[in-house]
Amino acid sequence: MSAQDTRDPPATFSVNPQTPNRTVRHRSSLEHVFQFTLATPQPSREQAAEAHFLYHQIVDDCEAAGLFIPTTSNTDGGESVAKVYLHNLFRSLHQFCPTVTGQLNLVRMILHGLFSPDATSDDDRLLDSILPLALKWLDASNPERQRIHKTLQAIALDFVDAFFVPLMAQSSCTHTLSNVLTPPSASNISPSQGTPVRLGSLRHLCLLRDANRCVVSGHLDNQAYNQARKLGHRHPRGTYTVVTQAAHIIPHSLNSVTSSGASLADTKNFVWQILNMFQPGTSTQLEGALIDTPANALMLATEIHNEFGRLRCYFDAVLGSAHTYEVKTTRDAAPLLPGLYPPSGQVTFRNNEPDGKQLADLPCPRLLGLHAACCKMMEMAGAAEYVDKVLDDMERMQEEGTLAENGSSDIGLLLRMKGLGCWEGYGEEAQAERRAVVSDA
Repeated sequence: MSAQDTRDPPATFSVNPQTPNRTVRHRSSLEHVFQFTLATPQPSREQAAEAHFLYHQIVDDCEAAGLFIPTTSNTDGGESVAKVYLHNLFRSLHQFCPTVTGQLNLVRMILHGLFSPDATSDDDRLLDSILPLALKWLDASNPERQRIHKTLQAIALDFVDAFFVPLMAQSSCTHTLSNVLTPPSASNISPSQGTPVRLGSLRHLCLLRDANRCVVSGHLDNQAYNQARKLGHRHPRGTYTVVTQAAHIIPHSLNSVTSSGASLADTKNFVWQILNMFQPGTSTQLEGALIDTPANALMLATEIHNEFGRLRCYFDAVLGSAHTYEVKTTRDAAPLLPGLYPPSGQVTFRNNEPDGKQLADLPCPRLLGLHAACCKMMEMAGAAEYVDKVLDDMERMQEEGTLAENGSSDIGLLLRMKGLGCWEGYGEEAQAERRAVVSDA
C-alpha cells in the first residue's frame, strides 16, 4: 500500500475555540442559537449573575411543568423508552460543565436560543440586549410560557440527538489493531501520515508508555505477553492477559471528513462546537492528526473501552495528586468480571517507557475532565436508555439493514441521523486498522 493510499485528507473543520460557526445550521430550533458569537465582549459580573439566575429559573419552570423530550414509544406493546426530563438535562449540563467559562457559554447559548430577536444586527444579540427580554419572561402569560417550553424541548432534543448520540456513536468504533506488533517508530509520525499509520504508531507508543498493560486493570496486553514468551521472557504466576485497545478520549472519528473529502459532516461540526462551548480550545488542541496522539489516548481492556466509549466509565481527578484518578462508572454501566477494576478504585498514570525515554505524553487531564463531564451529564440527565436505543437501531440498520422486530424503531430519527452525517465514519476505524495490518504485513 502506498503512502498516498494511507494518507487521509486534512480535517477541514474551522471551529474557532471561541466562536461557533454561524454557517452551520443543524436544525431549525438552533438556527438562532448559533447566530451569536462567543467572541463578543464578556458580560459584566452583574450581567453574568443575572443570566445564571434566569437560567435556573427557566430550569425550575421546566420541572414544575414536568417537561420532557418526546421519545419513541409503541402503543401496540412494543418498547417504551424512559422519559428524558428537561430539568434533569439542563441542570446536568450546567452542573458538570468542566469550566466556569463553559457554564457561562451554556447559559448565554440557552438565553439566546430562547429570547434572541430575529434582527440581523450583532448588537441585538449581545447579552445586555437579551437580558431585558428574558426578564419579561418571569411575568409572561401562559401562552408565552408554552411557546418557550416548545423551544426548550426542541433545544433539548437537539442536545441529545445531535450531541450525545453522535458523540457516543463515534466513540464506539475504535477497535483493536489485531497483530500489529511492530508499527512504525515514533520518529516517523507526522501529520501528513494517514489514519492506519497513525493508529498503529499510537498503539505502539501507548503500549510503551503504559507498560504493555491496561491502565485500569493492570493486566498485560495479550499480544505483548505472547511476543515476550516467544523471546524467552517469563512472567510471574498470577499474571493475567487481556485484549487491549488504544482508546481515544475524544473520538478519532470526529476528525474524519465526509466521503467527498471536502469537510466534516454537519453533525460532527456541531459536536465540536458543543465541546468548544464546554471547554474552549478543545478543537484547536485536537485538530487534524493531533487527535491521534498519546495525550488523547490510553490503553484499556476491550470490555472497559466499550464502557468508556459509551460514556459509562470515566476518570475523576483526585485533587492534590498529579495524574491520579478515581475510576468511576455510571448506574447504566454493564457489570464486568472481577479484577478488571482496581481494588483501590484509583489509578495513577505514569510514563513507563524504557531507558528513560519520554516519547509519549500522559493522558491529558483537560480531555479526561471533558469526557468525565459528558458521562456525568448523560447519567444525571437520564438519557442513557434513549441514546442506547438509538445506537442499537443505528447498528442494526448499518449491519443488517433491518429495524427492531417489535416496531419500536424511530424510522424518522434514524433517517435524520443518516442524512445529517451521524454515520459518517461509523465503523471506519476498524477498516483503517485492517488496512494498517495489511500495510505492515
